[in-house]
Amino acid sequence: MAPTTARVALATAIALSCVAAQAAEVALKADGKAFRVRAPAYDAVVEENGCLTSLRVGGQEFLKAGVGNPRGAYLFQDGPLVLPTIERPAADVVTAKNDKASVRYDFGPDGVKWTVANTTAEKLLCLLVFDKAIGAVEGDNGWWEKPPTAFKWKQTTWFAGTANVKITGSSRVWGPWGDGLQVWEATVGPKETHDVTLQANAATAAEIAKAHEVATSPPPPPPADPVGPRWDMDKLSAPPAVFPAEGFSEEGVRAVFYEGPPFRGKPTRVFAWIGLPKVESGQKVPGMVLVHGGGGTAFASWVRLWVDRGYAAIAMDTCGCVPRGTSGNWDHHESGGPPGWGGWGQIDWPREDQWTYHAIADALLGHSLLRSLPEVDANRVGLTGISWGGYLTCLLAGVDPRYKLAMPVYGCGFTNEHTFAGSVNGQGEEGAARWMRWWDPSVYLPDAPMPLCWVTGSNDFAYTFNALQKSYRLPKSPRTLCIRLRMPHGHGAAGEGPKELEVFADSILKGGVPLAKVTGQGRDGAQVWATFESGVPVVKAELNYTKDTGKWPDRTWVALPAQLSEGKVTASLPEGTTVYYLNLFDERECVVSTEHDEIVQ
Repeated sequence: MAPTTARVALATAIALSCVAAQAAEVALKADGKAFRVRAPAYDAVVEENGCLTSLRVGGQEFLKAGVGNPRGAYLFQDGPLVLPTIERPAADVVTAKNDKASVRYDFGPDGVKWTVANTTAEKLLCLLVFDKAIGAVEGDNGWWEKPPTAFKWKQTTWFAGTANVKITGSSRVWGPWGDGLQVWEATVGPKETHDVTLQANAATAAEIAKAHEVATSPPPPPPADPVGPRWDMDKLSAPPAVFPAEGFSEEGVRAVFYEGPPFRGKPTRVFAWIGLPKVESGQKVPGMVLVHGGGGTAFASWVRLWVDRGYAAIAMDTCGCVPRGTSGNWDHHESGGPPGWGGWGQIDWPREDQWTYHAIADALLGHSLLRSLPEVDANRVGLTGISWGGYLTCLLAGVDPRYKLAMPVYGCGFTNEHTFAGSVNGQGEEGAARWMRWWDPSVYLPDAPMPLCWVTGSNDFAYTFNALQKSYRLPKSPRTLCIRLRMPHGHGAAGEGPKELEVFADSILKGGVPLAKVTGQGRDGAQVWATFESGVPVVKAELNYTKDTGKWPDRTWVALPAQLSEGKVTASLPEGTTVYYLNLFDERECVVSTEHDEIVQ
């Protein structure tokens, strides 16, 4: 054997022996279908459903299990995933899978590598729920916070007692959730694989002192309710300073940064795409302000959609990010504002530092920028937003009277009565009450002066019928409801594509033919009816009904044909109906809905 070959063989043998010794330091024992792990720096448990439910470092538990079902480290897609097929392919490895995803836990002496493979065409969330013993967290920007908190951090270090766990691979951290818990989140795109590392450490003396200071520092006094207007409309109605956005380009649109409100005493910049249709000299076009929802950012494709419809359009990021990355994992800009959505965990911050304040101010400034362009008719600008953007649209409708129309998609108010109620209540009694006073659309919708078009689906997972109805009844201005059976929830074609949005906007901003108008509705026993007016023929009507009770998103809805006559639709309710509404379809395939009616059994 040549000397070089011998040295390589020796080095390889040494490396293999080191790996074997390292693996030997990790004791992995089956406990029924679960596995218990003991390593020099930590202990861990993988339950029979594939969740990593325990991670103990220095004798301190870092993960929270038993929240509804075993949690700790788990996967989420339309609900928590169970991964029942568990195997041990190597001495220090446990895998788990189902038909949607697989996980691999590589247990080393000082940490765990968590590899998640998403086998579906939809995004998947990796989530960690932390134990309340976690007293402090340090983010990748060097800020220390007391959990629960919310930031777009990719690397975090969590402290409890004399130990810490350093985690890489996150998209954001957020809370409170449930009973005041802290959540860590990473997004895995369709058909993608994502790595997360959890490194267990003994904290240094300086870290222990700092973590103790953060954990035991008394909370600041609650910020006082504002006196007078909540946003300075005189200042925010002026066009903001604009800066180049180098490195961002998309066909048919222009990328810019504009000056936003200060965050923690420092100036911010807001990213936006702006698009303009071809405009004849001396002519002006209507405008549309586009507000993204959870997981989103400023979308160039959404701007182009409205440009193709003949509108100038602006889409801004409301969470301090830029459109670089993946859904729910967009890069946070160094001069960006606070993270969204909801601002959970921020309620005790100064009011002007909280996410909702910034998101509204960013949209107000984006509106001011769009209407300042010489090609835009400032008297013909509309607003639409999707999901959390629909929520913001509801607030903006009551804050910014310059809009001529508003179209919330999915979003509504009464947040403590729909799917996000737990996030509101998780802020404590006083914090929840303050959040509702400051940030719930129900406070602002009574002041909305413009016509509103509400677009949603019968089984929306977030913004449910009870809260939606209470919301759309608040404004005194005209309203139109467009509620499709099981309309999907999302950006793209789901939330941007409904034709009702274009027709409603054109009818007000371009003089187009309006959507049908419901002029009355009623019920006499099992016979229901509605009257309507329409500038184009209504060609079909349907009765949508459910016999279910319980959670709104889980109810099964059925569509039956309804009878059309001149300006009237009638239908007979099947026995056992608990809720119903009527839909009218015109020859443009646009739908207009009556209010839903709950029947007391």
